[in-house]
Amino acid sequence: EQDMKHPPPMTWLSLASAEIIQRDDLNNDIIDVLRAFGRDDADAPGPANLNPDCIFCTDEKVHHDAISHLQNRIATELLDEIDADQAQMFGRRFASISSLLRAADKDNEADESISTDQLLRLALHRRTVQILSTTDVTLSKRKALRVRAVVDFIWSQSLVLGLADSQRCQHAPTLVELVEKLELHTASSSQYNEFHPGFYHATLEGITRDYGPVHINILRINLRTSKCRMKCLDARESCTDLSTLAQTQGAVAAISGGFFLYSEPDIEVPSKRTDPVGLLVSDGQVCLPPVFRRAAIMQRRGKGSEDGLVDMDKIGMDGVKCILKLSSGGDASTMQTLELVIDQKNVKCIHRGNAEVFVVAKKDHIGLAIVGKKVVAVSSTKLNVPLAGFVLSFPTNLAPIGCILDDDDVLITVQYGLPFELYDAMAGGPLFFSDIDNDGNNSIDLKSEDFRGSAPPVTFSQDETFDRNLLPRMGVGTTKDGELCCVAVDGRNLDRALGLTLQGTSDLLKSLGCTKAMNLDGGSSKRMVLFDNQSGEHKVVCLSTTEIKANTESRPDPSRPVHSAILFLPQRKS
Repeated sequence: EQDMKHPPPMTWLSLASAEIIQRDDLNNDIIDVLRAFGRDDADAPGPANLNPDCIFCTDEKVHHDAISHLQNRIATELLDEIDADQAQMFGRRFASISSLLRAADKDNEADESISTDQLLRLALHRRTVQILSTTDVTLSKRKALRVRAVVDFIWSQSLVLGLADSQRCQHAPTLVELVEKLELHTASSSQYNEFHPGFYHATLEGITRDYGPVHINILRINLRTSKCRMKCLDARESCTDLSTLAQTQGAVAAISGGFFLYSEPDIEVPSKRTDPVGLLVSDGQVCLPPVFRRAAIMQRRGKGSEDGLVDMDKIGMDGVKCILKLSSGGDASTMQTLELVIDQKNVKCIHRGNAEVFVVAKKDHIGLAIVGKKVVAVSSTKLNVPLAGFVLSFPTNLAPIGCILDDDDVLITVQYGLPFELYDAMAGGPLFFSDIDNDGNNSIDLKSEDFRGSAPPVTFSQDETFDRNLLPRMGVGTTKDGELCCVAVDGRNLDRALGLTLQGTSDLLKSLGCTKAMNLDGGSSKRMVLFDNQSGEHKVVCLSTTEIKANTESRPDPSRPVHSAILFLPQRKS
C-alpha cells in the first residue's frame, strides 16, 4: 500500500493514465499501450507533461523538430549493433509513424483536448528516448531490437485502436468470414487461377472488421496432380533476387524461406549477418542441423505414396547423428571418424535457448562449440555457446583411442545425419496447429520451440509485445486433400494492408482448410513469386513491405534481398 505521505512521483505516464480514466471518449486500452516497454508504472522517464516534442530527459524544452532529431539518433546510435542501412531504415520507420500520428492529430486540432494520436506519439517518443538512453548493461545491448519493436508496436496499436472507431470497418466481415464468403478454402473457387497444372493463385483483398484492409496472396499446390518437387536453399549461394532465382531453377513458384541472423547484436565469426537459422536440407544434404527444436516444412523421401509427401513438424537435435572427422594438421592420412548421436550415451546439445555459456560439469566430459559444419572451439571446462550453433558435450571415452580433442593441431569438421530421410527441408516456426495434437486446436507456444533466451531470431525470443503487432507474414499449411497452401500477407500499408498477428495468420490458414500450418520469416523479407504465362516471366505478386506507406503513396520502395528460399518445381525426378 502506497504511503500517502510520500505519493509516487508524477510522470508522463501517470498524467496520461489520469487523463484517459477521466475521459469517456478515450479507450482505456491505451493505458496498456503506454505501459509497454517499461518495467512498471514508475518506469516512465522524461518530462512530466503530455507534449510529445519534449524529448529531453532533463527539462521540458520543446524540440523544434523532434522527429528528425530522434530519427538521426536512431540512425547513429544503433551502429554498434546493426549496419548503417538497417539503422537508417529503423529511423525512417520511426519518422513515418510519428509523422502519420502528428498529421492525424492535426486533423482534429479544433478539439483542444488530448487525442489518442497525441498519446500514442507521446509514448513513441518517450519510449524511444528511454531505450536509446538506457544505462542498463543488458538492455544497452538490445537497443536496435527494442527500437524496432516499439516502432512496430505503436504503429500496430494505433491501427487496432483506429479499427475500433472506424465506420469503414465496423460493418465489414472478419478476415475468416471474408475467406468463407469467397470460398477460398477450395481451389475450385472462381477466385483461383490455375496458372500451371496443379498450381492455383488467388489474391484476397478487401476490408475486414478485425484487421482493416488486407492484401494477401494465396498459393495452393495440389501435390498429387502436380507431383511438385520442393527445393529449399540458401539463396546467397546463387541469387538473392527471388524472381531471377525461380527462373534459373525452373520453378513454377517460389516463396521466401526461414529466419536468418540480422538484428542480433553478438554475431561473431564464422557466423555473419544473413546466415540461415535452423534446419536446412537441400537435395538430400543436411546443410544445417536442427539446432533449435522448431517447426520445419519438409518433403519426405519414402516408398510409394509416402515419397514426396510435404509435411510440417517440430524437429530438433534428438536422434541427430554428428559425424566428426578428425585429422592432425589437416593430414588426410591421419583421418579418424567419431559418430555421436544426440541424447544417447550422455551426448548432449546446448544452444542459445538454453544458455550463453556452457560449463563442462564432469571431469571425463568435453565440449565442442560448433557452427554449421565447423568446430570453432574445444574445451573441457567452459565454452561460449555460438549464436546460431551449439555446444556438443560428450564423454571423452567415446573419442578414438589416442585422440586428444583439445589439441590445437587437431582439425575437426562435422557432418550430420537425420533419423529420417528428406529431400528438402527448412525451419521456421512457430507451428500454428497440427491435426496430430488436440484436433488442430493447438495454441502457439514460442518457448516450446526454443524461441527463448538469446536464441535467434531475437525479434521472437525477446519479444516484449506478446503477439500484438500487425506485420507482413509468410505462412504455409497442408490440407487433408493433399494440398500445400502458402500465404504471403502484406503489411505496413495504411491503405491496402495493415498486416496480421501470428494468431491472425494461424486463423487465416485454418480457414483456408489447412490441418497443419506453420510460420516462416515475414517482415521485409516476405516474398512470393509466380510464373506468368502471358509474359513468360517470373513476377513478384505481393506488395513491398520494407517501408511504411500511407495515403496511396507511390514512391519507390526498396525490397530486402531474399536470403533463403523455397522453390516449387513442376515435377519430382523419379
